[in-house]
Amino acid sequence: MTFAQPWALLGFALFAPVILLYLLKQRRRRVEVSTLMFWDQILRDEQTVTSLTRLRKLLSLLLQLLFITLLTLAAARPSFSGGWTGARRVVLLLDTSASMLVQEGGRTRFDIARQKALAVVRGLSLGDTMMLVAVGAEPDIVHPFTDSKKDLQEAIRKMEPTHGETGFRKAMELVRQLPADDRETHVYLVTDGAFDPVELVPPPKTRFAYVKVGERADNIGISAFSVRPLPSSPRDFQVHIELTNDTREDRRVPLELRINGRLTDAFEFELPAGQSIARTLRQFSGEGSEVEAVVDVSDAFALDNRAFAWLPPPRRIRTCLVTPDDLFLQQALATDDDVVLEVLRPEQYSPANTADFAVTIFSGWHPDETPPGNTIFIGSWPDDLGLKARGELEKPLFTEWEHDHPVNQHLALQNVGIEKAIAVEPDPGFQRLASSFGEPLVLLRETPERKTLVLTFGTATSDLPLRVAFPIMIANSIRHLAGEEAGERWSSPAIGSILTAAQCRERAVLGETHLDIRAIHTPGGERIALDQPAALVPVMRAGFYRGETPEGTNTLFAANPAGGRECRIRPSEELPLKSEAPIEMIRKGFRLGFEPWIVLALLGVLLTATEWVLFHRRVIE
Repeated sequence: MTFAQPWALLGFALFAPVILLYLLKQRRRRVEVSTLMFWDQILRDEQTVTSLTRLRKLLSLLLQLLFITLLTLAAARPSFSGGWTGARRVVLLLDTSASMLVQEGGRTRFDIARQKALAVVRGLSLGDTMMLVAVGAEPDIVHPFTDSKKDLQEAIRKMEPTHGETGFRKAMELVRQLPADDRETHVYLVTDGAFDPVELVPPPKTRFAYVKVGERADNIGISAFSVRPLPSSPRDFQVHIELTNDTREDRRVPLELRINGRLTDAFEFELPAGQSIARTLRQFSGEGSEVEAVVDVSDAFALDNRAFAWLPPPRRIRTCLVTPDDLFLQQALATDDDVVLEVLRPEQYSPANTADFAVTIFSGWHPDETPPGNTIFIGSWPDDLGLKARGELEKPLFTEWEHDHPVNQHLALQNVGIEKAIAVEPDPGFQRLASSFGEPLVLLRETPERKTLVLTFGTATSDLPLRVAFPIMIANSIRHLAGEEAGERWSSPAIGSILTAAQCRERAVLGETHLDIRAIHTPGGERIALDQPAALVPVMRAGFYRGETPEGTNTLFAANPAGGRECRIRPSEELPLKSEAPIEMIRKGFRLGFEPWIVLALLGVLLTATEWVLFHRRVIE
């Protein structure tokens, strides 16, 4: 046993004056009377009740001492070890994922979950400590282990649901990594269980309880949404959308596509019951735009009826072509709206003339030395590049290429005809992007200072310039060398991610102008200042995130609700955990949910009332 306020034990010192008061004898007063005839009988009666009187005084003394004991112990606030009280280590996992925003009976599932979580806190007993964890895309320890119900209840009341997916798998890993403790660990999952069951190996001395939230609800929503540029021109873009019908009936679902708040197209899809469909739609945007997809349905989960994407304005890439007469290449570059092209003849070339270009292309001619900066060599290259020629390849074919590399994306090269190419010795400093039976045809070298792409054949000795793949390859190559892969710029950060101030400023580009971003405005109306280098921007809500500049605000990126599994909002009827070993469940039973000093104080009050009734009301005579 320990005491929170041990100084209060000094109250036992009150025993001494109370005992002294009971030991003191009353001094009798002498009074003269006219006769003793009546007093003799009184004195004889008093002698017969002397023993009872002494017992009465002793009982009164014991009651007073017991009252002092109870009052002193209550003031000292005793607590008992877990071995005496069966104390527990409690972990409360509160689901804050998007599905907790489902409306049920005028309240969200999270409102219901909050009340159930508060009830778990109220059920904490003597010696228990609790850790509060918000389970969104990543588990977040809202409050470490504590026995303060007030602090835990305040933390729960401040929690809000996010628009992200649920991360109970990572939350179970957090439970598994808890340090050893003499007490049992009780884990409460306050959730709708609308996720795939999590596999786990139950830790020793750990029990689980599923606090179910929510009832069956139908839902139709957007489970995936993204935009990406077409390979030939980032001004053309495609919309990829997936719709999910989590109901028992086939449904016809209308879909609106809005750009910058204006309706640009409308569609209608047939959705089979309990299934998802995916569609790819082509649209066009010449400038930066906000794209929004809206499903026109009414259900309990409105969050996934809208999805968002941001189309950043194209960044034009300054490119220099040095060639005597490569008209095919010149024409392919001229049709790319995002390339600012300047053509030089070999006699006009000097390293100083091309220093300001993002990419310099040499076709049909090459300088004696490799220039600084990013370069593409087609058909020939300087000797100092490090690629050694060892003859010619006759009629090579594209037999293998790195399909996932940015330069080769969306390329079909299997039927390209090449009259001849230069055979080169393998060089570990170059990556083979395409080959003909092991002989490299396209090579790439990347260093921190520059990137160099080499085609071992010329445009005049191949039919590649006559194919659709040629402008795509050139566009991919220029963007990769310039570090302007459009797919990265058009991507949306996931809900639950955290961006640094530097990452936000990387997105703050309007055309070729870098914007002076002072703060970020979130879809929820929050303003996050970026005046400190260590500032962080949590992406917790779906919608458009805008950057604040001295001139106004500009859209930086969009975030979408967690799709896929979160669209299926049917609650689980049983504990959403599975294991090959038995999972121990928390047993119900009575537990002392308050500190013992309250009991001691109440007993003291009850004892005082008892002493008053017995003695002052003369129940004991």
